[in-house]
Amino acid sequence: MLYRFLSHFVAGIRRRSTSSVETMGSSSSKEISKHVKEQGPLHYTLKIESFSLIGALLKASGEDCITSSEFSAGGCKWVLKIHWEELKDDKDNGHISIFLKLMDKLQPGEIVTAMFRFYVQNRIQGNYLVVEDVIGRQFSIDKSEWGISRVLTISEVLDTSNGYILDDCCVVGVEVFPAKREHKSGTLPVLRRNSPCRYTWKVANFSGLPDARLTSPVFTTDGISWSLGIYPKGDNSQVKGENLSIFFRLEDRSVFACGNRIFIKYKLSIKDQLRNNSYQRSEHNKDPPLNAVNHWFDANNTSWGYAKFIPLSDLKSRLNGYLENDELIIEVTFEAMLTITNV
Repeated sequence: MLYRFLSHFVAGIRRRSTSSVETMGSSSSKEISKHVKEQGPLHYTLKIESFSLIGALLKASGEDCITSSEFSAGGCKWVLKIHWEELKDDKDNGHISIFLKLMDKLQPGEIVTAMFRFYVQNRIQGNYLVVEDVIGRQFSIDKSEWGISRVLTISEVLDTSNGYILDDCCVVGVEVFPAKREHKSGTLPVLRRNSPCRYTWKVANFSGLPDARLTSPVFTTDGISWSLGIYPKGDNSQVKGENLSIFFRLEDRSVFACGNRIFIKYKLSIKDQLRNNSYQRSEHNKDPPLNAVNHWFDANNTSWGYAKFIPLSDLKSRLNGYLENDELIIEVTFEAMLTITNV
């Protein structure tokens, strides 16, 4: 019987690379529907003989699942994988999980969206327990397997009164309904420079500026338009009258067509005109950073900066050299830029 089990009903017993069924893509309890059906599966049925020997067989071979032969459904090729998870401390002796693996060779970015349901035959009553994933799953190069953990406990299956085993034989099946096959990808052109790209904005008569936002002329780097903005006395009630606020904004929203995103590595600073160096703020508003700040821009995030760039008391101190001749010099330095363009 063991030979028959191996040669006729299991195409291969394969080692799974992960240590947990959950990591392969498992539906949560809220995404699963269980019901009984009279009709069997449309696409594939696997008859497993010598079922009671599976646990010992897998344990002896160091494996944890059996894999069906390949079958076709919805224009794709699949295999069914049965995972036998024995747990000595579990009153139910562990669980049986069922997974579906897409065998088609996909291209990078290609996705197959499919819904599936697993069948376990009640051989006494002549019907089927159906365990169904109620939302579509995306199969890809990175995640080619989806399934349902803990379909039944081992005790439930081995209890012959439940009808799942008759003459030491169990029948499972699957239906797969691929909804669509699509190709999603992007290009990531990294713009590298031998020297950083810098924009300098000189703000004259700083002490006479109103409280409202002041915006720089629009400037362009690598074909993308930006602007700087300041609030001379802070941009909100929490920092009003205490801090200089500085922001910069992406002006050309057309670059976000089709969900595109832009990543920049930058430094934002004000110039110490006495010593010819700069004061910078880090991403977390701490002391001047050692490295440039990294930030993503997209259609919902077009502006970035600091409400508390520098206390006004430090800014106006003549010892610091930030307001020589009542002029403030702001610099933004683009050290790298990366655009993700969906195609």
